[in-house]
Amino acid sequence: MLIIALAILCVCWVFAISSMVISQINAETVNVRNDLNTLNIVMYLVHAMIIVALFSVFIRIFFGAARGESPFTMNQVRRLRIISALLLAYALVDLGISCNNTLIQFDLMNYGYVSTSDSAIVPLNLGPFLAAAIVFAFSFVFKYGVLLQEFSDETL
Repeated sequence: MLIIALAILCVCWVFAISSMVISQINAETVNVRNDLNTLNIVMYLVHAMIIVALFSVFIRIFFGAARGESPFTMNQVRRLRIISALLLAYALVDLGISCNNTLIQFDLMNYGYVSTSDSAIVPLNLGPFLAAAIVFAFSFVFKYGVLLQEFSDETL
């Protein structure tokens, strides 16, 4: 299911990024947004690449479990730490995208959150930060499981 979801997301991202690039090259043909710039395209591309990397690590974790491998291996610990780092990178890119989008004005409507004092409010998504911390903590639990497994194997 993850592979199918990843394939669908990749097709959507290729279409969206292609539309953005075409809009940058030839604004008369396709106009995605009036304020689209190269920074928006790069941030969107980095955002997509991080999510693809997350999906690929999750797929490897589940393939290992489907093959009957023990979850208490150093490969799984390493994968959990990679997921934690990717979630942290995702949170930082998401913050950058939020900061960039709060200052966007299209016609007379504002995107993002605008306070009553006419200063932009940047929404901070704490979910990925917390998820990164939790996954990193789980990596220590799995590392302890690896050590217990090794100790058990040595005593037998």
